[in-house]
Amino acid sequence: MDLKGLLSYKMVLALLFVVVVNLIVAFFVWQLDFFVHGDLYWYGLIYSHDWANPYWHYTMSLWAFLGGTTAFAAAAIAPHYLHNRKTSLFSTWTGFFLPLLALVYEGLGIVYLAQRNYIVWHSLNNYGLLYDIEWMATYSLISLPALALMVAAIVALIIPTVKALAYALKIKRD
Repeated sequence: MDLKGLLSYKMVLALLFVVVVNLIVAFFVWQLDFFVHGDLYWYGLIYSHDWANPYWHYTMSLWAFLGGTTAFAAAAIAPHYLHNRKTSLFSTWTGFFLPLLALVYEGLGIVYLAQRNYIVWHSLNNYGLLYDIEWMATYSLISLPALALMVAAIVALIIPTVKALAYALKIKRD
């Protein structure tokens, strides 16, 4: 196997890593939602559409961007894999744009996770939620790994994006 083939397989592994990481993040997001809409009521939270509607908006947006990231990363596997068999301009550019879209979606997913976290940490106390180390620690133990995994996915997405762009520019020069 030549260097180009080895690099393409590494790109496939990086993209598979992103898919798996986003599935784990989806599990964490699901757990956070159950925690907010279940356990936090034991700590005094009073339901109100004033906090729930923005929370749901951010949650649905987060789900959409997680799903989009996963779909784009999974779709990007094919051009990176096929790049080993027969290099074409189409596979090279799709190998660039699909991970780039996944990268953008992952970044937007982080923004919506941060917005959701902001509601929990800064707004719910206005609706009766008492600050307690127990729920705060539990929420953090779910939320922070999700955020860290999303950042790791961004780093992993940079690799195939930059590699495909470098190869596309090299083809264009030659």
